[in-house]
Amino acid sequence: MLIKNGTVITPFEAVKNTDVVVEDGVIIKLDSDIAPRDGETVIDAEDCYVCPGFVDIHTHGGGGADFMDATDESFEKALRFHAQNGTTSLLASSVTAPIPQIENMLDTVRRYKNQENPICRILGAHIEGPFLSVKNKGAQNEKYLRIPKRDGCDFIIKNKDVIVNVTISPELDGAAEMTQILTSLGIVVSGGHDDAQKSNIMPVIDAGLTNLTHIFCAMSNVAMRDGVRSVGLSEIGLLDDRVSVELIADNKHLPPDLVRLAYKCKGSRMACVVSDCLRAGGMPPDGTLYTLGPIHDENAQKFIVSEEVARLPDGSRYAGSIQPLSRMVKNLVNDCNIPLVDAVCMASYTPAKIIGKQDKTGSITEGKKADFCIMDKALSVAHVIVNGKIIK
Repeated sequence: MLIKNGTVITPFEAVKNTDVVVEDGVIIKLDSDIAPRDGETVIDAEDCYVCPGFVDIHTHGGGGADFMDATDESFEKALRFHAQNGTTSLLASSVTAPIPQIENMLDTVRRYKNQENPICRILGAHIEGPFLSVKNKGAQNEKYLRIPKRDGCDFIIKNKDVIVNVTISPELDGAAEMTQILTSLGIVVSGGHDDAQKSNIMPVIDAGLTNLTHIFCAMSNVAMRDGVRSVGLSEIGLLDDRVSVELIADNKHLPPDLVRLAYKCKGSRMACVVSDCLRAGGMPPDGTLYTLGPIHDENAQKFIVSEEVARLPDGSRYAGSIQPLSRMVKNLVNDCNIPLVDAVCMASYTPAKIIGKQDKTGSITEGKKADFCIMDKALSVAHVIVNGKIIK
């Protein structure tokens, strides 16, 4: 395959009139004026941006499906939705639920993780819950919340082959010890859905926490505690250079001003965008009552979609996003005034780096996987290529 005449967005610069040669699903060469070989597939990317395929490290589903459904049908629907919108690699995110339901999802992730010709790569799983605070549980089901010291994390250790990232509320009893255990196994630990303060946040960062789950959303911030004003996880995340942050840049969860604040503090190499997309992504806004979590779980949280965001049925809070990463890249550029190169970095190289996968994906570099999202000048997705094969 030969991609010609495009402006290639590498992690840190835009290179005009560049051709990309792909062989056997791998990027072989970047140069200009490369002549196609006989019978070679050629994509003319003139007036387009050739971006690395986007990497979504926090998404629950899309296309009417949730990864917690744990069925091939739902995985295929969700993966196709994200692939059609330029995401070529992702972590399948869980919700707080009975452990057997989470393990069912992990079993399905395990089967999809090493597919030879994926429509969208599953790099592993992100466990969002059950180790969350009651106060900032968000749309998670309080009934199934757990505490590290009391309940342990055996199911995570048992499934360490597929679990890449785990969200923990830092103030929970045993959070630092659990963080040490998980990071020793190579699992990324993220802080979020918390009610913490500096005194119980710093020990968990010192123990190995390196990322924040959707900063500013269901997260502690500056407040009066016991008569003293104390910073929370949001402020510490902006200040501590050891910690990267996720942004739900859908212009709903975070207004552009908050995105700009995080970008100013962390830069494009320590702030990434995540879709946090629910099963309603890509579905018509027709008033449907959706399920967050397994479709057949009667106790699972319900949500509706209004004004381009998922909400609890009573409208009291957001439940998640319905936008893919490509839409968020467009939001970053058009609404947050972030340069395109940095916006693309925040949707590709940086999330890959946060989970330690930057050696294989997340940038257009010789030797890496041939995954691309080609966008037109209006930043709409024109073509998607996964493993050197045209998906769109």
